[in-house]
Amino acid sequence: MLVLFDLDDTLIETTQSIVEPRLDRVLDVMIDLGLQVEDRDEALLTMERLNRTGSSSKEALEEFVFLYGGDLGLLAHGQKIISNPEFTDLVPQMVLGSEKLLYDLKSLANLILVTRGDEIFQHAKMKKSGLPYSVFSKIVVTTSSKKGCYETILKEFKMPPNRVIVVADRIDEDLVPAKELGMITVLYRAMRNRFSILPDLCVDYVIEDIAQLYPIVEERC
Repeated sequence: MLVLFDLDDTLIETTQSIVEPRLDRVLDVMIDLGLQVEDRDEALLTMERLNRTGSSSKEALEEFVFLYGGDLGLLAHGQKIISNPEFTDLVPQMVLGSEKLLYDLKSLANLILVTRGDEIFQHAKMKKSGLPYSVFSKIVVTTSSKKGCYETILKEFKMPPNRVIVVADRIDEDLVPAKELGMITVLYRAMRNRFSILPDLCVDYVIEDIAQLYPIVEERC
């Protein structure tokens, strides 16, 4: 049995402990660079709302700049602040209960981490959050589609798809490719997608607490 985990908002509270604390700084930089804002507090609330409901922080910033009539060149400055790997301003937090879950599941299955993003930034999050590297049989950081990563893992571990569980917070990016390959899919309804409407039959399981993964893995082992 393999259990594949996404990183952002599945094992690490990326939205709540990294992105949102940095939005205040993003807004200040955008204003300094010429963004016209009448009410700063209202603008920050709008940015935070867009970040909670959007599929990514990048999408949220794009919509925010469009709403406020700003230059698209502001986006690069915003993304640079959000994706700063130094973490001198904050400490990324693991999802509550996820560390214990990983140690417990290691005795039942091979654990694999598959994350999409900048390699330096992703590894910095893992290190600063205290994510236990040693529990994973493999860690993959990619900038391309995850489907290719899933296919490579299936071949490397010689595992049939119906013996692989994929746990993630995004349907289109993480779980649809897994579903297409015949893997078992678990949607973790994290901060970003907790109140979104789900398409019918898009995943096999939906959980709102990472500890709810225990019985799923036990059932499938």
